Amino acid sequence: MIQNIAREYILLAFAIDQHMPGYIDNYFGPEDVKTEATTRGKVPLPILVKEAERLIQAIPESVYETQRAEFLTTQLAAMQTTLGLLQGQKLPLAREVELLYGLAPAWMEEEHFTAAHRQLEALLPAGGSLRERMSAYKQASQVSVAAAVPLLDEIRLRLRTLVHQRFSLPHEEDFEIVMVNDKPWSGYNWFLGAAHSRVEINTDLPLRATSFLGLIAHEGYPGHHTELVFKEMRLLHEKTWQEHGISLINAPSCAIAEGIANCALDTILSPAEQTAWEAELFARAGLKLDAAWVQQVRAALKPLAHVTGNAAFMLHEQGATPAEAAAYLEKWNLSSPEEARKSVEFISHPLFRTYTFNYTLGTQLLERLFSQQGDRQTWFTRLLLEPVTPRMVERWIEKDTSRGWHAAG
Repeated sequence: MIQNIAREYILLAFAIDQHMPGYIDNYFGPEDVKTEATTRGKVPLPILVKEAERLIQAIPESVYETQRAEFLTTQLAAMQTTLGLLQGQKLPLAREVELLYGLAPAWMEEEHFTAAHRQLEALLPAGGSLRERMSAYKQASQVSVAAAVPLLDEIRLRLRTLVHQRFSLPHEEDFEIVMVNDKPWSGYNWFLGAAHSRVEINTDLPLRATSFLGLIAHEGYPGHHTELVFKEMRLLHEKTWQEHGISLINAPSCAIAEGIANCALDTILSPAEQTAWEAELFARAGLKLDAAWVQQVRAALKPLAHVTGNAAFMLHEQGATPAEAAAYLEKWNLSSPEEARKSVEFISHPLFRTYTFNYTLGTQLLERLFSQQGDRQTWFTRLLLEPVTPRMVERWIEKDTSRGWHAAG
């Protein structure tokens, strides 16, 4: 029997990262494990395949409680898929996403986008094509980087207060906001350990005040930063489950993490509260925007979140060129050429080529849970505190909670 499966899991993750730089998103576990991993050098892929199989086989013999064992087994199975891809294995895109994240993507029929376009036609001021009108809408909310920094920090502080009122976060936790450029994403949380993060905001594209509240909720409170603080505090330190001192990019935990982050704002603030806060925010930024109208436009835009998934199918399965995928995004997502190029850059990146489905399908999965089970905050708290896989959530939706671990227990 393997004495410490969690430690071996971390060592395997570091070994995969040697072949796929960036595979480890964050590491904040024991330093001696990282030291051991970095001294191994680059281990051949066939050896890593055997290590992954050995670990999966060892878990049923372990003394790990059920939910922990399922989490580790699911993560390791995704690692096996990554190792296969690194060895040149070719998979249909939908199968790749299923094996990596536990999600089942499909092409979204364009009639859904057409319906969204009709709603936007009715909402946006007349003048020009729909894409030109959407461009005018976006330009009306643009703010300079200098103006954005204090607004974002004010949102951080106010959301922090709200989160501390709802959840038992340690008093010392916090994160800083840093402006960066030349990145394939719009925002990123780098968890540094000791309950602290660095949230980077990409300035490659114009900053829009209409996204600020959702952005800080997603990356910080009660999104990525909050989840990682809880996992560090409750699972890594209190339970000494070392596997929760590391975050991987191509793993089922990403589906849960992005679902949590996308559901964060609606968990902490009602629609009316969001509208009132944004009205104040827009006024502070000197923008002449009706916050209630912005909420309507935002709701109409939601189906278009699936356009990027279609573009990924086009690129990776249908033989489309990057230019064709960008044109598709311009047409259906109403993206500017710059926005379309940035989206194509993201879904072309080796680490992120399938990642976009976590945002849409991970969010849908959790919203189904909240809708089916009710008591959104109780379930959201469980997601923050527990080791969770997409299959577990599916069982909870089916009202099978018998194998759930309760963090309070």
